[in-house]
Amino acid sequence: MTDMTPVAPRRRIRSKEKAAVELVLDDGTNLCGQMFVGLGERVLDCLNDSRPFFPFLAEDGEMLILSKRAVAVCRPVEGKYD
Repeated sequence: MTDMTPVAPRRRIRSKEKAAVELVLDDGTNLCGQMFVGLGERVLDCLNDSRPFFPFLAEDGEMLILSKRAVAVCRPVEGKYD
């Protein structure tokens, strides 16, 4: 007889912190807001990991899921949006 007990999926939840950035997308759109990066991670680390998208909280409160391929410029902004 086979054990049919469901296996809990691996948790992929990681603690994140906000990093204030200014973005310019490849279509010329300018966005100011916050990216979510892992604890101790840099914005650059997030942009260079294997995930094709990242969550972005715009300064007007709108949550966006952006394609990394669409980002032409990313400028970290120290001390803003804290």
